[in-house]
Amino acid sequence: MKKILLACGLLLCVRLAGHALEETPPMPAPLAAPLPGDPMGVTIHRLPNGLTVYLSPYHVEPRITAWIIVRAGSKDDPPDATGMAHYLEHMLFKGSANLGTIDYQKEKPLLDRILALYEKLFAATDPAERKALYKEIDRYNVQVSTYAVPNELAQAYRSMGMRGFNAFTADERTIYICDIPSNRAKAWAKLESDRFSRPVFRLFQTEIETVYEEKNRSLDNAERIIDEALDNALWKTHPYGRTVLGSIEHLKNPSLAKMYAFYEKHYIPNNMAIALSGDFDRQEILKLVEESFGGWKAKPLPPPKTDPLPKPKGLERVEVRYEAEEKVYMAWRTVAHNHADADALTVMDMLMDNSAAGIINLDLLQAQKVKTAGSYPNFLNEAGAWVLWAVPKKDQKLEEAEALLMATAAKLKAGEFTDEDIQAVVTNFEIDEKYRLESNESRAGFMAASFSHYEPWTATLGRMDRLRAVTKADVLRVAARYLGEDRVVAYRRQGRSELPSIAKPEFTKLDIKPQKQSKLFEEVVHWPIVAPEPRWISEGRDYTVTKLPQGRLYAAANPVNDLFSLTWHFDVGMRHERHLCAALDLLDLSGAGRIKADDFKKKLYSLGTTLNTSCSDQESSVSLSGLEKNLWPSLELMNAHFSAPNIASGTLKNMVEVALGSHQDNKKDPNAIHHALAQLAMHGRQSHVLLELSDAELRSLQESRLLELTRGLFGYKRRVAYVGTRSPGELARLIDAGRRGYKAPPAYRPERYLRPGRDKVFFVHRDMLQSQVGISAGDEVLDTEHAVDYQFLANYLGGGMSSLVFQEVRESRALAYAASGGYVSGSRKGDENELWGYLGTQADKTLEAARLLRSLLRQPPLSEKRLQETAHAIEAAYRTNPIKFRDVPGAIIAWEDQGLSGDPRPKRFERALKYRLDDLARFAQRFENRPMTAYILGNRDRIKPDELKMLGDLEEKTLDQIFPY
Repeated sequence: MKKILLACGLLLCVRLAGHALEETPPMPAPLAAPLPGDPMGVTIHRLPNGLTVYLSPYHVEPRITAWIIVRAGSKDDPPDATGMAHYLEHMLFKGSANLGTIDYQKEKPLLDRILALYEKLFAATDPAERKALYKEIDRYNVQVSTYAVPNELAQAYRSMGMRGFNAFTADERTIYICDIPSNRAKAWAKLESDRFSRPVFRLFQTEIETVYEEKNRSLDNAERIIDEALDNALWKTHPYGRTVLGSIEHLKNPSLAKMYAFYEKHYIPNNMAIALSGDFDRQEILKLVEESFGGWKAKPLPPPKTDPLPKPKGLERVEVRYEAEEKVYMAWRTVAHNHADADALTVMDMLMDNSAAGIINLDLLQAQKVKTAGSYPNFLNEAGAWVLWAVPKKDQKLEEAEALLMATAAKLKAGEFTDEDIQAVVTNFEIDEKYRLESNESRAGFMAASFSHYEPWTATLGRMDRLRAVTKADVLRVAARYLGEDRVVAYRRQGRSELPSIAKPEFTKLDIKPQKQSKLFEEVVHWPIVAPEPRWISEGRDYTVTKLPQGRLYAAANPVNDLFSLTWHFDVGMRHERHLCAALDLLDLSGAGRIKADDFKKKLYSLGTTLNTSCSDQESSVSLSGLEKNLWPSLELMNAHFSAPNIASGTLKNMVEVALGSHQDNKKDPNAIHHALAQLAMHGRQSHVLLELSDAELRSLQESRLLELTRGLFGYKRRVAYVGTRSPGELARLIDAGRRGYKAPPAYRPERYLRPGRDKVFFVHRDMLQSQVGISAGDEVLDTEHAVDYQFLANYLGGGMSSLVFQEVRESRALAYAASGGYVSGSRKGDENELWGYLGTQADKTLEAARLLRSLLRQPPLSEKRLQETAHAIEAAYRTNPIKFRDVPGAIIAWEDQGLSGDPRPKRFERALKYRLDDLARFAQRFENRPMTAYILGNRDRIKPDELKMLGDLEEKTLDQIFPY
């Protein structure tokens, strides 16, 4: 299922067959009533100003997912100002003439002056002149800050219980996302209509710094580096070949005038849509949208761009170097999303890689010929591409991995797949669509994609029928037509790359006063509402618990569809059985009884069943999910898999070889390195990473011992979580293993954190532009009576864009793109809690950023206004975020792990309603003099050791000290 979500997320794989873009009407036809058989019940409406509105009522929780879609993205950037669509996305969080300011009339002359100065800066080339202009911009920016209310839109949304407030920019669309309580729909409509019809681009200087940080993150990202090289070679001079973030040169020379021009050209109602899915009355919400957005003036649509689309001629190669695992991409140009061949190409891609039984999955991954590999399609509005990729094994050349990929493509083109394989692909598409229809977010994604791809809803709804109609002949035809000699091959080779840098303009820190608020904020946030009662869960109504010889069964009914999920939870892991995780990895490469591994995976995939295992230091699990009608045959296959695994000769040897290569690659991956460093800083020798098997231990693994472990796993007592349509009694009979005398799991070892006597700093060197900074302080053993304290401190510090850490680190000082903090309670009884913070910052800002983050955690500035915003967000979460049916058994098990019986939220809700600033101050005070541990991954040539020592006692670690291999 994972591959389907990646390949077709937001309906990237949905097409309108047989029509070219220029022949497609620019606006979707209105749909007054849902089409017959539409599971989403979508209607489409057009306001007089041209704004399109998609509605899909879904009453599973008192919330609405609201997406606002603009048919403009990086493809539409001016050639001399790339990154403009993305810059604008950032600036549309800054407010309007009514929001984000306490006095726009006094602010406006300052903003006009800043606009003029940026136009001078755009044209200036002399370094001294640019420095002087930056200084003058900074002076006016400080004056603006006396009137500005940074992130006030996020503050308003957070205080009203809205979540997921974000946006993203892609090649051809920009989408603004919010998930709102349904009783706040009026406030959402008011704020969003104001936001998009009257934006003001204030505090631009700090946002430039934020985008610089985002660009630095991309330059430290091995995947982005090869992706950008591939796109540039594949699309050449076409805008698809540009990066969404824009070039460094253009980032250094931003133009507010060009940004306003981009907004005026593309952000017009007849080029935009609103997609709503959730708990609403169709007529009421449509009336609200008409009243709020109907006054927005329509303008002529910009003419469609028709940039040339030069294709690769023959085999074209491109290479990049980076200190990371090596990787090869191979890409062919295919067709646009609305082409008649797109559906057959989608099925073709899944026959190659469906994360289970595709040609790549079996020939390369099951056979362990490479470390990892896959494929994906990319259907855009003007053209498309199909991409194969692979990461070679230890000591394997990129050329060999490329040849293996070509062999799988040749196998596809030779027709080495069956009609049954196609049917299995379709079955899994159907299952994936059912899962996604359970989610408001996915429903909004369906509608957003239909609009941004110029697709009539009839075509969107007909997607599954078109996929069912794809034949083997269709797949062979498109493979022969598009997978020819014209292609691009991109290599990422091991090596050092030249890391560019973006000069850091000096500017003054902005003083954020949390008590400042605009009149619109006060008006909208305090509109009277009818608050829904919280929906708690109770045994007997929402779930059952059945005692079995093997343990306990937690069952919840599925009222929506015919998809089951079944998970066995074992309280045993690597700390108890050293080789258990390796044993489960080997099992994943095996078959069942007389069924070989390839055939076993094909059988499961044809049933639409997913079998997964997981393993950690003290827990492991086995999960089955799929169609309820296929539960029993799936169980039979799983039981045979565990009791009599069919393991081909050489499987363990190859598995060890791949794992040894992963060990080497982990030492090149900044995220893996920072995680290992964090574990050492928090837990010392009890680091979860240091618990992993060493190279020597991997080489000494014995197949017989690993088989003992997997066969013995079901001999432990366990907890079983089931969601489906069967009764608990029937399910209990199906999963009865027919044995007695189950072993009790080993005793749980509670989580502990290091407690240094003084502030401490752990540092690992890596040649990179950014530093990754973490701060940690262990706290008390989990006390469920203090759960509300934990919740308030976590939310106050890191509850979204308007929370303390984000506001102070990013909005006020632009010290980081990613900045967060919080408080995490132990997941099990006896575990200690942790206060934490994280940021990613340009190397020359490391000391300042780390000091600030630590000070915010140690002595958070307390504000009654911010506390009320936090309290309102927490209250709204209790009232409007019910636990969904699929999550009920897992929630009960998690509460049990903490020593609780039943739903603890009613009592917590009562206390949360009475929580005061004094309560937060009392709880947070414990950290005022608490020594804290900083762990930093960065470049010692850009961060001086003497600076790091100012943060605490410094210990520089090597990779060999933080990894066990």
